[in-house]
Amino acid sequence: MGAKDGDEDRVGFSAYILLSEAIQFNSAEIEQALLEDYPSLELRTETGFGMNQDCDTDQFITTPILLGAEGADSTIATLIRLPGYGTWDPEQLTPWQRLTFPEVTQALQYNKSYICVTTGAKAGDEIQAFRAARLCSCIAALFAKLPVALAVYWESADHFLRPSDVVAMADKAISDDIPVEQWVGMRLNGFKDNGKQLVGGVTNGLSPLKGCEVSLAAAPIDLENAAATLSMTAAMLAAFGHSFNDGDTLGHEGQSREDSMRIRFAPKGTNGSSCDAWVLVHPKSPFDHEEEIGEMHSSPPPPGQEVQVRSRMGFFKRMMRGGRDA
Repeated sequence: MGAKDGDEDRVGFSAYILLSEAIQFNSAEIEQALLEDYPSLELRTETGFGMNQDCDTDQFITTPILLGAEGADSTIATLIRLPGYGTWDPEQLTPWQRLTFPEVTQALQYNKSYICVTTGAKAGDEIQAFRAARLCSCIAALFAKLPVALAVYWESADHFLRPSDVVAMADKAISDDIPVEQWVGMRLNGFKDNGKQLVGGVTNGLSPLKGCEVSLAAAPIDLENAAATLSMTAAMLAAFGHSFNDGDTLGHEGQSREDSMRIRFAPKGTNGSSCDAWVLVHPKSPFDHEEEIGEMHSSPPPPGQEVQVRSRMGFFKRMMRGGRDA
């Protein structure tokens, strides 16, 4: 499944860098630091015109950078600080917002200021979405490297990241890999049904990259297994180049179809969903996928043809590099 169909589907990304104190900088300094720290970005700034704005994160900021820049990675980028934004009550954070940074509640107690980085894709395709997310990551990493950086909120995933993880996220993206764990969050829910403990969940932040999310129907598995399943399936779609068909099965190599998860395609609007979704149904899940989603549009694959996790590792990197591994 492709992520976007046209320019009207262009996506944007935002990262809030939370700070223990206000900082001052000039926008031209950020542009220069970006080119120095990430020289492999395809940016030509000599054709542009910098605004050279002085910024203080105690004050109002809305400063575009890289104006007029050319190159494959050039796109709209803005530094923003608005009064009344960029603050979170540590006691009101959801479990999934803290999933990748459990100690964020302590870090937020020292939050005194912030700067937000936003980028927008130049077009509505998968490559341009990646380039926009990567540019946002790299600019955010410049601020995350500061000693006053406490945490980073990656908006499309609705979760917080450690500053060091944001630097690693940018480093991975600059190597043409998708940092799935940082760019894609998840929401997990546990509950009991007829005395059985069930866990279900859904990814959050995959749709800007692929136009869909992954949902795990409630099943008798633990939270760790559910999180690993969602994360790996998101990586299969975003980074490994897999394409699913409604009715496919997903399992380990050598695992029978009967013991594998069924993959169902639920179009946007199914049960009120805001985007398309691939629904994973565990063989012991009480979820009746044919009743909730409808009959399968394709027959199960023959034995030996189940989707395999390791078959297309590095697909996205090769796609970014024109088929080359290095």
